[in-house]
Amino acid sequence: MNLADHNTLAPTSYSLGEPSKHTIIHQKNDLFVAHEHLFQNATPTRFYHHQADTFLFIMKGELYLQQSTPKNEQESVLKKHQGIWLKALTINSITLLSPTVELCLIRMPSTTNTTKNDALKKVSSGTVESTLERNKIKTWPLWKGVSEHISLELYPPYYAETLYYQKMATQYFLPLNGTIYISNEQKHSDACPDLGRIIPNKIPRAILNPSTESITVLSVTVQQHTKGRVLLLKKSK
Repeated sequence: MNLADHNTLAPTSYSLGEPSKHTIIHQKNDLFVAHEHLFQNATPTRFYHHQADTFLFIMKGELYLQQSTPKNEQESVLKKHQGIWLKALTINSITLLSPTVELCLIRMPSTTNTTKNDALKKVSSGTVESTLERNKIKTWPLWKGVSEHISLELYPPYYAETLYYQKMATQYFLPLNGTIYISNEQKHSDACPDLGRIIPNKIPRAILNPSTESITVLSVTVQQHTKGRVLLLKKSK
């Protein structure tokens, strides 16, 4: 089996030196998502050298990042809910600045190329302009490619949307505070796991926030095309 075609039906974890661990959530040609839970006393530093551009997003904690290329070396400090691109074939080292760090690693299809301006440029809700998307969801576009995007979405209290599916797109939802629920075609709602939820194309879904607080969600979409979202409206009796 080609490892790139392997879709982990359940998250698979690997030790990085107890208790630090690397957890693969989704691994297919269209999208790779992994989480790392790092402890300063076990894994004070970590190195990355990926074959493809990889987006690193901090869920909790703070770290110091150094990126080395044949021409120069750059450095940056990353805090909670900030993201950055690690360019392919560069040597990246991180040093934990907090007792624990939780981060998310995201890779898109090989046809997706980030620009030079994306390299080691921190992005967060404080560095990009917000927009109002479907149902007036406040959205911060952290990065946008030809048919892929990574964004932060703010779901207000008591939010409920109409059931829909994506014709082509695969989506990944990761709540960063609180709990969102995802409803299916049978109107059954499950809490989104702490590791997030991958939803393939053509699978009905609806996001719900029944709490009294707004919830921020990291949203990743690949193979997104115009008019790819199809609403499943109730049939009138």
